[in-house]
Amino acid sequence: MSTRSPLNKRSQEQLRDGRPGMARRSSASARPARAAASSVRVVPSSAKAKRARAERGESLIGLSREEKRARRREAREQEDRVYAASNILLRENAEYARHRQTWYALIAAGVVMIVIAFILLIVLGEQVDNTGRFLQYAAVGMAYIIIIAAFIFDFVKIRPIRNAERTHAEGLSESRLNDVLERGARRASERRVRKKAKGSKEN
Repeated sequence: MSTRSPLNKRSQEQLRDGRPGMARRSSASARPARAAASSVRVVPSSAKAKRARAERGESLIGLSREEKRARRREAREQEDRVYAASNILLRENAEYARHRQTWYALIAAGVVMIVIAFILLIVLGEQVDNTGRFLQYAAVGMAYIIIIAAFIFDFVKIRPIRNAERTHAEGLSESRLNDVLERGARRASERRVRKKAKGSKEN
């Protein structure tokens, strides 16, 4: 509600006449406050999870406890299916497999340099000359550099592919998602059969 300024000419005349000042209602307050319609869901702006569910049409308002548990269980099962499908798509991605091998090679090189640094420390001990101390520091420094390079490589090269396949799996229809899961299960079964056959030949 807005109040007229006391310096206003009309307010000064009312004060001289002994009449109190008037308070004028704003146009916004004149509108009647109505409750939201039955088809409208009011979602608090501070509830991030509720907003996300509302955007996906997964509001649990008005459901019983058993129905809410069933909905949450279905959502978890769907997320597990999408995660499994994204892993299958990643295994089928040749670029991801190549980058993954490079990442494993970098991690292995970093571990080897750490082992070399410990061997130098044990063999040479603390009473070493400048050359031995330089070799120790160089081995530790190379280990740190290689491992940090591996994490940067994962962030720059591998993670975008992983996120892209995850987004691809989330956008698949139910039939396409089932096809991907069946293909992954069939390949896993073939790998188990080959491994079993290889073990029987060795025995």
